[in-house]
Amino acid sequence: MPTARATAALLAVAALVPACGRRPAPPPEPAAAPRPAEASRPFYRPPADGRLTKTQVEGYLAVLEKAKAARSRKSPGSALAPGDPLDAEEFDVAAARAAGWNVSEYLWVRERVLEAEAAGLGDRLMASHLAMLEKTLADLRARRDAAPDEGSKKLLAEQIANFEAEANRTRRESRERDPDNVRANLKTIEPYLSRLDAAGEILDQPLPKGAAPAPAR
Repeated sequence: MPTARATAALLAVAALVPACGRRPAPPPEPAAAPRPAEASRPFYRPPADGRLTKTQVEGYLAVLEKAKAARSRKSPGSALAPGDPLDAEEFDVAAARAAGWNVSEYLWVRERVLEAEAAGLGDRLMASHLAMLEKTLADLRARRDAAPDEGSKKLLAEQIANFEAEANRTRRESRERDPDNVRANLKTIEPYLSRLDAAGEILDQPLPKGAAPAPAR
């Protein structure tokens, strides 16, 4: 009669026999590494009224002045050093990013400032054009009154009529108002116009050799 130890040994052997010839079970596949979350793009919701604040204008001006100073340290047309943030995108955008701006907000502010500057320039050009017309009309009227014959008077009268029509058209156009937000933004940037004009030269400068503007983010 087998002992208890022999019985236990027989049971252990019996348990191993069915496993002979089987392939070992493959190890479980490691869990897929979670994908890193896509970096969220900076988002800026412009104000509904489309109006700039004084803080935004001052911050924009500071960016332009800093970008202009950085650009002036580079020789014209030269390539920037590898890794220089200015070699990847527009000078002012790179400076804005370095200053901690939300780039979307910066681009919106830049667009509104340029829009307001254009409106102001249009006003000045219109006023200058109208002043020139008025001066020309005054001269033509004086010449008509002093003309020695009717033929000269008639010719000058026709010229006066043409210039008066142009002056009236210019006055009508000058009374056409820009949108309220553009007029408000023009008033906001007025104290900074001279500095904006000087620093804004950076927007007209070409990128360095081999550099391409980065897409807006």
